[in-house]
Amino acid sequence: MAPQYALLVVDVQHRFRGMAEAMGIIPRVAQLVRVCHEKGVPVAFIQHHDVPGSSSKLLDWWKAPIIKGSEDWELLPEMKEVLDPEKDIRIQEKTKYDSFYETKLEEELRSLGVNAVVVVGAMTNLCCETTARSAFCRDFDVVFLEDGNATMDAKYHEATLLNLGVGFAKVMTAAECENIL
Repeated sequence: MAPQYALLVVDVQHRFRGMAEAMGIIPRVAQLVRVCHEKGVPVAFIQHHDVPGSSSKLLDWWKAPIIKGSEDWELLPEMKEVLDPEKDIRIQEKTKYDSFYETKLEEELRSLGVNAVVVVGAMTNLCCETTARSAFCRDFDVVFLEDGNATMDAKYHEATLLNLGVGFAKVMTAAECENIL
């Protein structure tokens, strides 16, 4: 079966602006969203938030919650500029690294005939990698962009690319990805 792609834009939020800027992903992700819109490829914007007072291991680990509705939680303005509320899937209730965990993402993608996903966003080695692995375990073909994901340290980024490329995802550049959509 031919791949029917969707773009998953994971956590391109204010909390992660510094690393997204440092790794230069913001303009590439925005451009890829525009290309997807032109080609009729679905785009899902995913936002993380934490639930203060919950027994979440994420809160135990990071100690600094992202509160829904706060500035940290907001999508970057560059993402808001390219977001198309008429076309895009917007999942705002992610509370774990995995964009599929207790969300309607898989259901939304399947309803659109999607069987392949492209993962971009922040953080490479946490939410993006976990989402890519989860998509693979749900039998989606997975593309992971080496220049469309960002994290706090290049060694974590490189480790994720190596690990995913062994058995979970096709690792490629944004320019290469534009040609397969």
